[in-house]
Amino acid sequence: MSTFALTVYVLMWPVLSTLVLLTLCVALVRDIRQAKKDGDSLV
Repeated sequence: MSTFALTVYVLMWPVLSTLVLLTLCVALVRDIRQAKKDGDSLV
């Protein structure tokens, strides 16, 4: 395996993890805003 391919493979996982975390945070913020709008509790 070339050095470049190994580097891309290793650096791919933090990028994917960051995208998943960002997606979850955006969904949480949307849920919080919707709950406040509806006057409901998030729990």
